[in-house]
Amino acid sequence: MLLRPLAILLLVASVVQAAEIKGKVTNALGGEALGRVEVSVLETKAGAVTSIKGEFDIANVAPGSYMLRLNAVGYRLLTIPFTLAAADEVKDFSITLVPDNFHHTDKVVVRGDIFQSADSPATNEINLTSSEIREASTVFADDPFRAVQSLPGVSAEGNNEFFAEFSVMGAPFSSVSIYVDDVVVPNPFHEIGNFAEGASLGVMTSEVVEEMKLMPVAYPEKFGNSTGAALDIRTREGSRAAPLFRFSAGIATSEFLSEGGLGRARKGSWLVSARKSYINYLIRDRVQSAAEVGFYDGDVKLNYDLTPRQNVNFYATGGHTDMNDPTAADFDSFASGRSDFTLARAGWRWSVSPRLLLDAWTAYFREPDELRNPEHHILTTNDYAERVGGSSLTWSWANDQVLEAGWTTRRVHENASNAFYDTSTGQFQGAVNTFGTEYRHSGYVQQASSFAKGRVHLLGGVRWDSLQQVDVHPFSPQISLAVRATASTEFQLAAGRYHQFPALAEWDNICVNFGGVPEISNHYTAGVEQRVGQNTRIRLQLFEREDTFSVGLIPGLSLTGPPPGPCPHAIEPVPDSTYLRDYSRGVQLVVQRRSANRLSGWLGYTLASAQQRSEAISNPALCPPFCITPTGYGPSLEDQRHSLNVFAMYRLRPSVNLSGKFLYGSGFPVSRGIFILVGTTYQQVGSTTFRFPYQRLDVRADKDWAFKRWKLTLYGEVLNLTNHYNSRYVYSSVIVNGQTQVKTLQGLPITPTAGLVFQF
Repeated sequence: MLLRPLAILLLVASVVQAAEIKGKVTNALGGEALGRVEVSVLETKAGAVTSIKGEFDIANVAPGSYMLRLNAVGYRLLTIPFTLAAADEVKDFSITLVPDNFHHTDKVVVRGDIFQSADSPATNEINLTSSEIREASTVFADDPFRAVQSLPGVSAEGNNEFFAEFSVMGAPFSSVSIYVDDVVVPNPFHEIGNFAEGASLGVMTSEVVEEMKLMPVAYPEKFGNSTGAALDIRTREGSRAAPLFRFSAGIATSEFLSEGGLGRARKGSWLVSARKSYINYLIRDRVQSAAEVGFYDGDVKLNYDLTPRQNVNFYATGGHTDMNDPTAADFDSFASGRSDFTLARAGWRWSVSPRLLLDAWTAYFREPDELRNPEHHILTTNDYAERVGGSSLTWSWANDQVLEAGWTTRRVHENASNAFYDTSTGQFQGAVNTFGTEYRHSGYVQQASSFAKGRVHLLGGVRWDSLQQVDVHPFSPQISLAVRATASTEFQLAAGRYHQFPALAEWDNICVNFGGVPEISNHYTAGVEQRVGQNTRIRLQLFEREDTFSVGLIPGLSLTGPPPGPCPHAIEPVPDSTYLRDYSRGVQLVVQRRSANRLSGWLGYTLASAQQRSEAISNPALCPPFCITPTGYGPSLEDQRHSLNVFAMYRLRPSVNLSGKFLYGSGFPVSRGIFILVGTTYQQVGSTTFRFPYQRLDVRADKDWAFKRWKLTLYGEVLNLTNHYNSRYVYSSVIVNGQTQVKTLQGLPITPTAGLVFQF
């Protein structure tokens, strides 16, 4: 009888004496505790799933050498060797998991505000993390610019989902500046000319972009190259760890990425990626009159620490695009085309002292393209290239006081030609060739200050721009203020003036589009933000842009030759020109939650009005100083009154992640002319405006399986789940029954995609 109690006591004693493994898992982005992470000891069947606080506890592990494995969908597989020397040992781990498409370093920097980049809180912005970029960009295209299109107040240009271009709260894409690692890149896309029935796609993938920051209105003058909005893109470094390889094989694209540390001391890193598209096969015979567009591209990123305070880096991306349209019929139709894109940037960073940082960079990019007719004769060619040099200085001259200054010089060169053929015989009739070179210079100074123990933030700056052809050198001021009234409530005010010079192609070697050059835009915004806990915010924002620019010619200049020198200085209206004035104003409500656990995403509703009018400038001699004949305001091409952008992702289990987005737009205006027949010709007597509403729901699921040294992820996605037609405007055609007929084509129909990702 005594043997049974003794055996029970011995068993209990052995359990009490068994070793224990416990710890906490956090996210490399922001340091948030990670729940729903699978933790297992590979040599045994012991395992656990982290709690909402990121904690785990595995008991009853015998002494020995083991491998601890951590896995969560969307994060890199992590294995940690460890040893338990005694039966009563307690091993405590503090572990950081890194998202799949985020660089890994030995040092984790935790950002205090999960909604704000490392900028002044007075900066009006909304950013995308690396995880959000991947989930919102769609696996169909793996395009970060598609992720931008899901942000509040942002829509695909004209609601045409085939293009990566986008408009921002009433501002067209032509007035949006795109910065890639501090370099202004006008069109970082796979695209071919202005082919309306084609498509465009970003040359970078979600795997090489670390963060995207959209500044929709009244942004710092550092980003003031254009008058509408600014998008700041930061490419990521490779991981300074053991080499990692990732291969994705899907219905739409195949991608390969590898990265790792440089040298034994791991003073640097490397990253290489490549992508090939199969979208042609996916949409062939499924999208009405869609041209076949295929592409491939690649990226290289190198980073190395020369000394603990000096770093050099290099980034290059390039790609090729082919287009084929079997429906092209006549000799002036685009039947085929090709384009290339190349961007190379080299940079040097020197931390002179803990308070002084110097950055310098140089870059080159080129984008040639051509379009041919069904007889394979060239119709148009364009070759755009830039050489860029820039530097910036950041000086923290006192606590909570940061002064920043920068300078950029751009040499722009462009060649273009347009050939013409007889539509019936195909005989060559002639060509128009244009070319030119110009220098653009810009500099800025801005000061960021914090007062009242961080409750008040002030940001102010001024920018100077210069264009070789124009004797106009505008200064552009900006100021913004953020006041934290309570621990969870903040008020923001901002105003700024921005200038934008026309593109080189618009000059055509003469002083065209002159008078109010450059385009001028005044921005105003006011907002209030309420935080609900640490992970949720509600933001209400009012905004307004007021633009002024002109079209016309300087009197006395020939249309066939350049002026003898730079275009003369002129700010006042010019005779026989037309001033265009437009505005966009509205209100936006955003509810956003950002968390590595449970639900994460945003809901944004934007009510906007974008209106424009023209003012004819008559000869000043008739009614000094000049005559203005204004017209009434009417909707601009960017006047989409209502837009709703919803994005959400949820990690259901350690190995399953769900995400989706819903986009709605009430439609951009399309004008249809009304004509009457007078004799044998039609004369326009008016016009009507109508809109094509847009609605799309995309859903996605990721499921992964973890093995000892590698993991497999299966993804599936359905685009346009509700199969809305989503008409896209192509052009207005001939007059029928007194009205111009508008040609539209179908948007993307319901489209399922799937694929596998191998990571090892």
